[in-house]
Amino acid sequence: MRIAVDLQACQTDSRDRGIGRYAMSLVESLSMQLRAGDELIICADMADPQRLRDLREELRGRGIAAQVAAYGYPSSSFSDLSPNLRDAAGQLRSLFFRSLSPDVLLIASLFETGSCYTTALDWELLRGTRTAVVMYDIIPLLFPEKYLPSGEFVTDWYRGRLEEVKNFDLLLSISEATRSDLISHLDIPSQHIKVVSAGFDASLLRAGKNHEARSELAVHGIDRPYVLMVGNGDWRKNTIGALDAFADLPEGLRRGHLLVLTQVGDDVREALAGKHSRLAANVRVLGKVSDATLAALYRHCQVFFFPSIYEGFGLPVLEAMAMGAPVLSSSLGSLPEVAHDPRMLFDPRDRRKSAALLRRALEDDGFRESLRRGAREHALGFTWERTAGLALEALRGLPPPETAPARNWPSDGDIKVLASACLDAAGPAERSLECGLLAIEQGLQRRILVDITEIIRLDAHTGVQRVTRNFFAGLATLARTDADLVVEPFQWTEQGVHYAREFARDRLGVSCEGEDVLVAPRPGDIVFMLDSSWWSPERFDYFHWTAWQAGAEVVWMVHDLIPIRLPETCDPVMPPVFRRWLTHAIRTADGFICNSESTRRDLEAFMDEVLADGGPRRPWARSVHLGCDLAASPVAGGQKIGELLRIMGGRPVFAAIGTIEPRKDYATVLEAFERLWAEGVDAGLVIIGKRGWNVDELAARLEAHPENGRRLVWLQGASDSDIGELLQHAAGLIQASIAEGFGLPVVEAGSLGVPLLLSDIPVFREIAADHALYFPAAQPIELAAAIKSSLAMDNRAGRLPGFKWHSWSEAARRLGEMLRR
Repeated sequence: MRIAVDLQACQTDSRDRGIGRYAMSLVESLSMQLRAGDELIICADMADPQRLRDLREELRGRGIAAQVAAYGYPSSSFSDLSPNLRDAAGQLRSLFFRSLSPDVLLIASLFETGSCYTTALDWELLRGTRTAVVMYDIIPLLFPEKYLPSGEFVTDWYRGRLEEVKNFDLLLSISEATRSDLISHLDIPSQHIKVVSAGFDASLLRAGKNHEARSELAVHGIDRPYVLMVGNGDWRKNTIGALDAFADLPEGLRRGHLLVLTQVGDDVREALAGKHSRLAANVRVLGKVSDATLAALYRHCQVFFFPSIYEGFGLPVLEAMAMGAPVLSSSLGSLPEVAHDPRMLFDPRDRRKSAALLRRALEDDGFRESLRRGAREHALGFTWERTAGLALEALRGLPPPETAPARNWPSDGDIKVLASACLDAAGPAERSLECGLLAIEQGLQRRILVDITEIIRLDAHTGVQRVTRNFFAGLATLARTDADLVVEPFQWTEQGVHYAREFARDRLGVSCEGEDVLVAPRPGDIVFMLDSSWWSPERFDYFHWTAWQAGAEVVWMVHDLIPIRLPETCDPVMPPVFRRWLTHAIRTADGFICNSESTRRDLEAFMDEVLADGGPRRPWARSVHLGCDLAASPVAGGQKIGELLRIMGGRPVFAAIGTIEPRKDYATVLEAFERLWAEGVDAGLVIIGKRGWNVDELAARLEAHPENGRRLVWLQGASDSDIGELLQHAAGLIQASIAEGFGLPVVEAGSLGVPLLLSDIPVFREIAADHALYFPAAQPIELAAAIKSSLAMDNRAGRLPGFKWHSWSEAARRLGEMLRR
């Protein structure tokens, strides 16, 4: 079953309210309950590029395994005010949803307006698509004098939305109260409504555990027992009712407590400045608070007091009970469905009784404890797993859609609407329209645009560029068998960012059709900064900005943080360049792919440093191990390796592979062998790696060594085939690095079953696990002992049958999945 969910409600201002939290939690649980063969597609709105990035960040952070597809339309600062914008958006949104060919389309919220977003739909274009919508409440219709003033835009808009509710095949109601309202006030047939309730978000419990200390509250001036009420300033939340009840407490009781409020409306501000000004010293108005602060507020309050006039569900009551607070709740709307004990309920319209119940809860310890008894267990019984299960059951039970085809598009009238919308829109309307049409054309197809700038500029044949070539080729191969994936190479030039198709064809052997024209990002693109484009990262800023405007993502590859953590081991030019690049990337990118968990953890720690002042959003970070194809590729005999083995004369040969540079610590390897040779151990050492930086003394020592050309050989140029052949004959691979991002030679040797002797650093443990002999870094005596231990083993029996690795094609497949989800 293919389920498309429009999560626009997690991008509008509702994202900071109950609707946004509900929609995100529902989708998260839905994603975990899909059956084999099911598919979840998240539909996101491109109207505000920054909020689209925020949504993707939230989805990634929660680990929601779903494809994300973005749609677009011309918009303004208040799109619904323009009939042309609304109608154009309805067409483009509906065509986009239809292009996904969903078995059912679920709209998370139909009632979003007042900004660049619109929930408009064209029902004729959606004909033949089964549809469902989450219904939270119809409170404006129940209290029209407060929410639906005569002659106002919002009134006609809201009533129009209510009429559209009747077009949906299924309504997912969050409470029995809302279900009853839908039937009574909108005449919705009961069989079209399914009550799915709501769940408690366990992330609040986790936030609470991290902020147990009362110092979290002291920051907000909370220095004595307090009554808590949370809300968003809406009239129906009745925050003024909490203020009135607190004001009616006996003076001595009131002076010993605080009333803590979060977001409030003008009625509360005016009351604190006027009739309740005497309470000001005992009232704390915090505004919007983080989950960590909210958890601490719930956990330490004396009483949670919730005098709401009406709720579609009542998440604050559920949260307060789950966090262990004694709760007093309004008896109106859906709140009795949430409450665990009728003694906690009161009618907020009765001021005297409300204050009396609050007084009892503050003065009567036994009553207060009885309110806690069983509340937490009751609250934790409301799970998102149950809600998502009920929703899935209802979605699966929908009958087949009507067979009548949707109307043809575009008609002359449709084109006129789109053209008029461009005139009414703000910003680059034609580009918004183009992106909207492109999103419809490509459906679920996504492009990965791969940076290969440095390979084209100067292919230094370094390990990084070897990874770049292999990953790019692997992704391109993957795209040939995946209709929803397109892979394109690009390069930065003085004239702009161009495709690099010709270079890919001629130099990398990758088939890429087309000319090297300027790259125009499309909705859903992933700009993958794979190559080592570290100098002047700002040169890509405009290209990245155009990508974000089109609803694309920017992801960088991080191979290690050695120039930052161990700058003394690098070419002096590199550390400042590298730090500047990575700092810039952290402050701008959407995410990072790392070559190991060790690198990812190091990156996370550096992000903590860079973003310590708050800064922008925090990019996500994931890791995928590099690949190896040596075991699957027959190695042809080469004259170079044959001559080397002849020189070694049949003695056991150990290989050490990698650029000769300080962090590889070849000095330790050489000293270990000098000790062995002095003890009469007849073993050979072959070093394969070009000469790097800061190693003049070591290079001179190798070249002038008395064993050079006998039991010591240094090859500065060797092909992959040469390396493969040497490893097949090697008694072991020695890697003495003091730091690595990954360690590709370890995987290559391990894949061939070559015994591994590795310095004991985290990434080598991650790669080789128990399939290696480890020695302390920079300790030649311990390395010499490890070599003797390895020689004492049965060489063939001691090879590595259990070593785990994957091919470059498998690594590219995993990389592709990480980039797209």
